[in-house]
Amino acid sequence: MFIILGLVGILDTILVLALNGGINLGTLLPGVLGVAMLLWGLKSDYLKQHFLKDGFLRFRRVIRLSILVLLASFILIESLLLYSTKDPVPSQVDYLIILGAGLNGDKLSWTLWERVDKGLRILQDNKDMRVVVSGGKGPGKWITEAEAMQRYLVEQGIAKERIIKEEQSTSTMENFRYTRKLLGQQSSYEPSEPVLVITNDFHMFRSKFLARRNGLNPVGVPSPTPWYLRPNAYLREYFAVVKSLVLDLDYT
Repeated sequence: MFIILGLVGILDTILVLALNGGINLGTLLPGVLGVAMLLWGLKSDYLKQHFLKDGFLRFRRVIRLSILVLLASFILIESLLLYSTKDPVPSQVDYLIILGAGLNGDKLSWTLWERVDKGLRILQDNKDMRVVVSGGKGPGKWITEAEAMQRYLVEQGIAKERIIKEEQSTSTMENFRYTRKLLGQQSSYEPSEPVLVITNDFHMFRSKFLARRNGLNPVGVPSPTPWYLRPNAYLREYFAVVKSLVLDLDYT
């Protein structure tokens, strides 16, 4: 079983890298765990003989308890990710937020294009709605994500006056921190009113609770994730949620 699971993890990482899924924790972790499980499957007798003797009994108990806690938290968080995506959309919403998701040079990545295109259709159907495009400039990129999103929307016929650019953020927490400040400068914005938030389905749970921490009233509008990225994206998001719950605590 460990050998099979190990091979599956390694092949998953190779497949996602081959399909240009990007190098990140979600991409690499299945391969790393796969190597560990493969080694355990092939060398379990040797490892038990040398590292799991009676002297390590207390250590083994700690490891087993840690695994149980990790597994329980993983199941809970993944369940929240799967079932906390799409919300009922109110009939009247004045503002839409599109979260950044990486660029290829100065062009939208596929993931970001999905988000912006979904936002485009909403803006076309709601002529009075304004949009905040949120995303800074990543390493090796030519322009900010916000600038790339604005260019695409303008090319598709959305008036520039309807677009608010947030170009400072480098994380989801900062997306909402700086967006909240920009919205606060708009005379028509009321903090209690709902705002639409577009991001990927796996990212929606964390986005909404970080939006609330920053004084926003979010309504989730999920963008789909390619099938070959879904397992890795949901795995990576588990660790991101834990990190955000512990560290992303306040807004200023």
